[in-house]
Amino acid sequence: MTMTQSTDTGSIQERSLNTLFDCLASGNRRRLLGILSERAPHSLTQRDLATYLVPGYHSDTEDRDSDADVQQALRAVHHTHLPKLEAAGLIERDPDRETMAITDHLAFEDGGIVSATDPDSDADSASLDRLFRALADIRRRTVLDVLSHQLSPIHTETLARELGARERDIPESEVPTDTVDEILMDLTHVHLPHLVDAGLIAYDTDEQTVAYEGHPQLPVPWMHSVLQPEFRQSLTGESDPDGIGEIEGREQVISFGQSLCDRADEELFCMFTDTQLLEAGCLTRIRDAARERDADVYLGTRDPVVREYIQENAPEVILWEPNTDWLNLPAAGDRVGRLLLADREAVMLGTLLDQGTDGVHDEQAMVGEGEHNTLVTTICQLLRPHLEEIDNDTDDIAARLPL
Repeated sequence: MTMTQSTDTGSIQERSLNTLFDCLASGNRRRLLGILSERAPHSLTQRDLATYLVPGYHSDTEDRDSDADVQQALRAVHHTHLPKLEAAGLIERDPDRETMAITDHLAFEDGGIVSATDPDSDADSASLDRLFRALADIRRRTVLDVLSHQLSPIHTETLARELGARERDIPESEVPTDTVDEILMDLTHVHLPHLVDAGLIAYDTDEQTVAYEGHPQLPVPWMHSVLQPEFRQSLTGESDPDGIGEIEGREQVISFGQSLCDRADEELFCMFTDTQLLEAGCLTRIRDAARERDADVYLGTRDPVVREYIQENAPEVILWEPNTDWLNLPAAGDRVGRLLLADREAVMLGTLLDQGTDGVHDEQAMVGEGEHNTLVTTICQLLRPHLEEIDNDTDDIAARLPL
């Protein structure tokens, strides 16, 4: 997804998202949102909210001498947390009753944010603080988007040039040298340290190279400044995303494919027929599906480097080798490049188009969502023998999967 606004001016949407992520970069504010969500549609007073920030206050061993702690929490709620929550549009106050309630903000429809604000979540709060703090800047989100689409580490100057091109909507060759130098300085001293601290990138200061690392709780749409309910429409241009959508362009195909890896909770079946197709963002999300969410993951690839990475970092993933001419499309002269099926309810079928001077194919894809979606049903029918092997827990599944 191309971003045409500079980081100096920024769009209203981008500034709003900066404010949202900055607000969420506090475990206490996320806890307050979770409590308000649990109590919705009822509202709570400031003191009610403050008591939830005092450890043990609502437990069976409640300490009635903790009023001083409540007063301290109340000051933090009044002077810090509520103003930020209001600025982000996440809560609204009733001035007559002096109570607070959550709004109908789109963030509350995003599964990742709902999970992060769950008061009973066992997620590492400090890690989430660093994640949201890193995301609270459009340039850092763009850096993550760029790196997640790379096959290998890139030089910081290359990254700076691509950022300059994206932010000004011009070809990389037209980005002035002084602009590249300014962005590079900003990256080195401000943005890369934030992203490293959040565990989102690897930065080799000696070689001056950067690579995507990812985070198990970082959904793809957050890097695109689009919250989940609008993500597919932003890539396909559909007004009603219930049928079969079409995505044009390699960058957009990669983004939607990575989002499917994000959403797989039970099973992820994927195939990549070209060695140029498994980008860093894909690999980390395949890894996280298997390791963090305990999904059954089946990965078809012939790339020895990828196979070695998976064997070392996600041995739970079942590897198999696809036939590179599987599902030829003679009418269009294209061939399948990517196939991802998440929980047998969402699918992306990507085909390779012309090859560029850099040896990388342009791409397009068809996408469908829903158990009874025509594309989902068709792909499941094509894969039926292999899915049956999986369902039957057949020994040596990998040996039976080549297509």
